[in-house]
Amino acid sequence: TNVFAERLQGAGFEHQARLFLQAQGLRFVAANQNFKCGELDLIMQDGSTLVFVEVRQRSNDAFGSAVESVDRRKQQKWLDAATLWLAAQGLSLEDTDCRFDLVAFGKTADDIQWFPNFLDE
Repeated sequence: TNVFAERLQGAGFEHQARLFLQAQGLRFVAANQNFKCGELDLIMQDGSTLVFVEVRQRSNDAFGSAVESVDRRKQQKWLDAATLWLAAQGLSLEDTDCRFDLVAFGKTADDIQWFPNFLDE
């Protein structure tokens, strides 16, 4: 598939994840924040907690591989990107109530799993 179609599909899953999280009471803050070190798919607010959300989709072996695809390197990039985003708001990981959630999709947007606190530091 071409990159544009993949990006479009990715955006579709990100939008589904956003709607799903909003249905759980989270508030939308930002999407697709790009940094040299990586990208933040979604930033949501859960009460006083800022939530950095990674959205993954794997059409084969559904959840296992979506979850496993977030390896240490990816986790570090996720933390680095969050650190830069916070810095731009005059905040830091140390003094901000925040967490890292993973939303994983299987073949379809209905096939969704939410892992709050995916990165437990």
